[in-house]
Amino acid sequence: MNGIFLDASILKNVKQDEQAKVDVQLNKIRFEFPKGFSEIRLIEECRAVNALDVSVPENFDLIYDITMQMLVEKPVFIYFVEDGVKTEVASFVVTNRYMDLRGNPFIYSYPIVVNWLVEFIAGYLGKKYPHSLKDIQAQVSAREEHIKKSLSKTKKIL
Repeated sequence: MNGIFLDASILKNVKQDEQAKVDVQLNKIRFEFPKGFSEIRLIEECRAVNALDVSVPENFDLIYDITMQMLVEKPVFIYFVEDGVKTEVASFVVTNRYMDLRGNPFIYSYPIVVNWLVEFIAGYLGKKYPHSLKDIQAQVSAREEHIKKSLSKTKKIL
């Protein structure tokens, strides 16, 4: 292995590189799951609901694990989209939840794509389960308050 030497030049254009990365993520990468997702256990879905913020490292690990469970025995296609033209850059079938995705040459070269896949799955789960625990607690509290008011009105009538 050859030595690696770093200096401040590595930091040049970091902002531009980040902007380009975001543009690719949001506008040029498309994941397709033609056979949908594998059903996962209810406990995994419950864990996911409380961990959709993948910027937290523990949440990323959890959503990655759930992503892999959802993809077991399902084909995954990754496309690069430019000017309306879709070009397949990767395709694979997840054989098990512990599969090393680096076996795919595209992912080996661009591992950031796995981060994006996990973020997209978290977004999908966020839409599937739109209510956070705080929202549910607020709904329960509002319902309890409504029941209390109804009961107090009933008592006044009696």
